[in-house]
Amino acid sequence: MARAAALCGVAAVALTLATPTAAVAQSDEHATAVARAGVVLVTVHWHGWVRDRTTGEVFGGVDGYDVETACGGIVVNPDGYVVTASRCVHTGPEGGAGALFEAAVADLDAVGRAGDPAGARKAMADRAVAEGAVADRPVERRIQVERMEVDAGGKLTRDVAPATVVDLLAPTDGNLAVLKVPRDHLPSLELRPDPPPVDMPVLAIGHVDPVDRDLVPSGKGGGAISAHRTEGGRRFYDFTASTGRMIGGPLVDQRGRVVGVVTSNAVATSTSTLVDLLRTKGITATSGPQDRNFRTGLDLYFDDDPDAAVEYFDAVLAAVPGHRLAAEYRGLAVEQGGTAGGGPALPLVLAVLGWSLATAVGVALLLVRRSHRPVSTVDGPLPVGLGVDPEPDGDGDADQAERRERALGVDDADDQAQHGGADVEPGAPAPGGPRPAERDEGDGAHDGREDHRA
Repeated sequence: MARAAALCGVAAVALTLATPTAAVAQSDEHATAVARAGVVLVTVHWHGWVRDRTTGEVFGGVDGYDVETACGGIVVNPDGYVVTASRCVHTGPEGGAGALFEAAVADLDAVGRAGDPAGARKAMADRAVAEGAVADRPVERRIQVERMEVDAGGKLTRDVAPATVVDLLAPTDGNLAVLKVPRDHLPSLELRPDPPPVDMPVLAIGHVDPVDRDLVPSGKGGGAISAHRTEGGRRFYDFTASTGRMIGGPLVDQRGRVVGVVTSNAVATSTSTLVDLLRTKGITATSGPQDRNFRTGLDLYFDDDPDAAVEYFDAVLAAVPGHRLAAEYRGLAVEQGGTAGGGPALPLVLAVLGWSLATAVGVALLLVRRSHRPVSTVDGPLPVGLGVDPEPDGDGDADQAERRERALGVDDADDQAQHGGADVEPGAPAPGGPRPAERDEGDGAHDGREDHRA
């Protein structure tokens, strides 16, 4: 723990020492390890009904639909800022409304009314609207960010945090969303500062099967940047790798730096678009000292210096005890014979400590060996007959009134829906729909203004 001690005790002038960065290619395993640390799972719980705007038929019965969707996410600032594809959290047809449309189509198919499911989906998208318990009110949306940590006993524990939307670019205009969770010191990823050249190798990182919920991101290698293109002033990268369910996760270079956010299969929105979006909210994409120490530890581990790697991973765990990847790779380094204090870098770090305390001036240190790096601190109409037929006065029949009362209570239903449907209790899942999920303290119903950002 010698470097961990130096981490806490070194004077401020020494705390700003930066790890040298060498433009060297790394293995896919190395780059994946760097990126996995800052990848999270974004889950969204949707509750609402589907209404045919032409016929007035309402799908979802009394209780409505409860649907859960999931995407990857990227921590871009240790203070709880997470980026994902906006289609993951957007309330429109390419987001939550689309998920509810799927539930309605499943209901129709279950009773033989869907005909061609693809045609029913198109009809839904063209003619239906997803809404809350009161017509024209937004659906309920609760966002969570999930990740795994290590507890004091070395056991993996799930950290689930409510998230709110800070800002977004609609799925048809950049397809990015910035979320905020009430967490700090989160492992964060570094953004690549320059555009990736065509043919540069890249990896997509994400949760291939989020249903498993093991929260272990995986990497999809063997790809390369195939084209740069601009649409509506937004820059995108095409790449040669099928990403499947990795939407919302990072596309990274061979040093694990983020090149873009995977927003559809084999397409990523560029980090330049991401930085511009963050800037509008005064947010900076940055890494913390524990991130720099973690990356240095990985460099040393993959350079076959397990002793020094253990020291750096210890420094990470001293600052962020729950850092899953630091604990994992520390264990691997120990298996290779690494021990705390056994690396050649310790005397040098202690010398830096003593010198900086004595002089209290800026320190510049050139280390000729990678293992000597200092620890950082710093088609037609919808089928009819299933659902609720509207009444001419717009109040609906007894079933529709019961739906509102059971979902919102009889007192001031409009006001409750306006404020996120706080009393809505998820009911049993509709046929073909995912299981209901427990409520949390997410941002609830959105205000419905998630359209295009100029």
